[in-house]
Amino acid sequence: MTGKKNNRRTVYTRNVIREAFLELLAEQDLQKITVTDITKKADINRGTFYQHYKDPLDLFHQIETELTEQILPTIKLQNTDNIVVWFSRFIDVLYANRVLSLTLLKSNNSSYLMDTIFGEVHDLAIEAFKDLYNEQNPILLEYYFSYFVKGTLGIIVEWLSNDDGTSSEDISLVLSKVLPTSK
Repeated sequence: MTGKKNNRRTVYTRNVIREAFLELLAEQDLQKITVTDITKKADINRGTFYQHYKDPLDLFHQIETELTEQILPTIKLQNTDNIVVWFSRFIDVLYANRVLSLTLLKSNNSSYLMDTIFGEVHDLAIEAFKDLYNEQNPILLEYYFSYFVKGTLGIIVEWLSNDDGTSSEDISLVLSKVLPTSK
């Protein structure tokens, strides 16, 4: 069954490529990773890589998309959630995918994963900011949300980078204190 998208050999090869790529990603910037780096680390030839991916950026985007689809049900906003409960699930998911999360968060660019994740809590946060800051102007509320997102990501990047033993529960508590949700 060679050539089938999900046959055992194809799945194995894609996993080997991804593992090699993630190891390289932990060591160097995405922009510096080449197909040659990946193929050497994965012990495959370049043709095999190109059967599955266009380039390292394509590989990165596919991993990001699959991770987003995998974790979205976990961080989906529930009716009973408040931002603190949501933060806890969000942080646990990022920690479970530490290398990829750090790369995405440090890129300072919009990413599909982060846009999707913060899209989940956008309306809840805007409603909280209306009450907290006594603000109704939608433009100003979006600035509050931008500050909320960038501040949250800054704290999380610092936490993931340091790996100093601080628990996800402690980080959730820090975020809940820094970003209060009610007056």
